[in-house]
Amino acid sequence: MYLVLIETSGNQNFIFSTNKLRENIGASELTYRACTRWVLEAVAQVNNSRGISLWTTDGRQLGRNLFNKQLNQQIESANNRVEVIIATSGKALLIAKDEETAKTLIRYVTKKAVIEAPGLEICGVFQEFNWEEDLIGKVNSEVHQKYELVRSQKPSNNLRFTRLPVITDCATSGLPAGELFPNPEPNEKPISTSAVSAAKQRCSEGASNRMIALLEGGDRFSEDIDDIKSDWIAIIHADGNGLGEIFLKFHEHISADRPNKNRDYIDKLRKFSLCLDICTERAFNTALDQIKPFIEINNNLIPLVPLVLGGDDLTVVCDGKFALKFTQEFLKAFEQETASITHYEGIIPEIAKTALKVGRLSACAGIAIIKPHFPFSVGYDLSEALMKSAKKIKKIVVNDAEKPYPCSSLDFHVLYDSSNVNFEKIRGKLHLDGGKTQLYVRPYVVTEINNLSNAKQGLEWANFHHWQKLENSVKVLVDKDLEGRRKLPNSQMHDLRESLFLGKNAADGKFQLICDRYHDNGISQLAGDENSLFSLEPDLGIYKTILLDAIEAADFLIV
Repeated sequence: MYLVLIETSGNQNFIFSTNKLRENIGASELTYRACTRWVLEAVAQVNNSRGISLWTTDGRQLGRNLFNKQLNQQIESANNRVEVIIATSGKALLIAKDEETAKTLIRYVTKKAVIEAPGLEICGVFQEFNWEEDLIGKVNSEVHQKYELVRSQKPSNNLRFTRLPVITDCATSGLPAGELFPNPEPNEKPISTSAVSAAKQRCSEGASNRMIALLEGGDRFSEDIDDIKSDWIAIIHADGNGLGEIFLKFHEHISADRPNKNRDYIDKLRKFSLCLDICTERAFNTALDQIKPFIEINNNLIPLVPLVLGGDDLTVVCDGKFALKFTQEFLKAFEQETASITHYEGIIPEIAKTALKVGRLSACAGIAIIKPHFPFSVGYDLSEALMKSAKKIKKIVVNDAEKPYPCSSLDFHVLYDSSNVNFEKIRGKLHLDGGKTQLYVRPYVVTEINNLSNAKQGLEWANFHHWQKLENSVKVLVDKDLEGRRKLPNSQMHDLRESLFLGKNAADGKFQLICDRYHDNGISQLAGDENSLFSLEPDLGIYKTILLDAIEAADFLIV
């Protein structure tokens, strides 16, 4: 037997390498097809079952097909040469009966990628094992290690696109142009386009059709930045917590410690992967339903584009005005969905209880709010840095075994100053007194505090950083009187904000001067300790204030 792994890499660079939303959408679709449609086409070819294909454009039906033992037959079957374990966006895991079948699968998919998705990084490897003697869980670890080695030895992707000096640049990607695309503007010259950009543009319609299946009532997602019609757009990147560790030790979590448990390992790993897709998709739909009443939908066009939606990953471009609320609702819904026992016989709660000591998963997210024509690739890098900042919670909120306790959090930044996009420098400017005073509380914990009661440590930290405190502070900032004026005048809040950068004592002095005047208007909600904008963060002993976070979030948070 041979365990086959086919996986893409550098996905975000491939997706966000241009500022053309249509190309971003198409690139995401190509990443999805590589390890779903093309892999399943290869399986059909190897098994001589083209008339009965596992592939379908309906994502939900695709999951059912993979779970159907009549369509996706077990490798033990005499006439079956390959069984699909996982086939999701960017990753496929299969079992082949012989080496030639394994090579054929990889050859088909990688050749297809070169032709239909130039610029996409994809690699396939296989590992031989004995079904009767080897633990497939350990073989899975070995094949992933081999993948990393082979991937590191591949030549740079940039070497595919060498050029002569006289070759025209692509108008959007900067790569050498390969063809001319019609210009949508009348009487204008055709647009020079690289093979990479052309492939993405051609594929964008297929992506739109697949994503529309998530919606009801004739609604559609935006396909162009101009469709979003906002002064600010947000790039949201969310990622599950601890999933890599769970997959790595999956055989331990289900006690598949003997070769006769290999079948159980395969079936449960498949169920877990399919269930994860369902939970992420349902959480996305729940978040969308929660914000729909607050957004303007013209001609059934929702100002949001899901670029990555599958596994434990979510990448979305949307109107910045509802980005924070959407992300908060997504994280809450993701926890609820993964705790449900109705999806695939409750496989996720079953595994989570063993791996995390709690029957649910969690996720973290980063939200970069930028101007519409700011480079997407830079905006995505910032959102990823913010997501990593949110993930520091994994080291703070832990269980009895000192392992991360499922807790969701988010971090955000509104990029007013486009000259500085380095995350460390952005936050460094908000550190005073050698880091002993910090002008932000971010990241914020989204998980309900009562759901963290069994954590061994970090509960006080989570309460200090809880989302509800930010929401309450924003409500006070935007609250208006009967005449429609803000109860806490913008001018006063601006002066208070400026005083923060003069240090804790200066800011507290300014706060105390106006505190009595606006006491009945809720200004005390912005206070930390008594008569101060600041309070000590538990465990770390750093003075922090929520004021700057609330001012920054006020225009981008639905309360």
